[in-house]
Amino acid sequence: MKKYSYLLLILLLVSSSLIKSQQLPRDIILSEFISKARTNDVLYINDTVVYLMSKSPLEAFPGYKDLYASFNLPQTIPWIPYGVRVNRRGTYHVLWCLRDSMLYLSDIDITHASFCEYKSFFPNNEQYKLMEELTKAEFNKSYPLPSGSPPLTYHNTIGMMPATWSNDTILIKISRGQYLGGQGKWRSFYCADLNDTIWFKRTAPSMEYDKWIKIPSEELIFKNGKLISRERTDIY
Repeated sequence: MKKYSYLLLILLLVSSSLIKSQQLPRDIILSEFISKARTNDVLYINDTVVYLMSKSPLEAFPGYKDLYASFNLPQTIPWIPYGVRVNRRGTYHVLWCLRDSMLYLSDIDITHASFCEYKSFFPNNEQYKLMEELTKAEFNKSYPLPSGSPPLTYHNTIGMMPATWSNDTILIKISRGQYLGGQGKWRSFYCADLNDTIWFKRTAPSMEYDKWIKIPSEELIFKNGKLISRERTDIY
């Protein structure tokens, strides 16, 4: 029994150390953008560069947060290092793509599920059909998903959805976490959802906070899903 108690204590100490290493000093300047942001959605520009978003284009549809309520997905707050993602309570968030000045919904990310657990939530990929019913738009293979993004990013095999309903102004700020082709040795694991072995490299280290906090956010204005304006702001 003592052996297991000591092992548990060691694991707790290691976990505590890892969490503390990611926490920010108390006297650090926090991001005004993060404090204003109300979505965990992210935007890929040029297929690979990840940006945080101030709000979701799905806000045009009342009740979008409860789209998957019948599936009893847990309401959780993901723990991700500050500035890598926005951490807001929710069951899912959306991956968006800006390509050739057009905004696309590229995939739906279930907050509580790991990449290879989606079938336990949506055995028949119901999330896509329900999203089409909500937006009255369709996923289309004519709009292929980004090819240069990190592995384990997309479950979608039916193409992206043009966000033609979007007539909105959204702030974005580059994420501290970028893939950049991965680093280190190749790693592998078996993914039951795909019935295949996945090979990948870990992501690059997060951008230094002092550098990231000095990068201003940008204001994007969309009309019928088309980007008509992109300007820097004084919000950091």
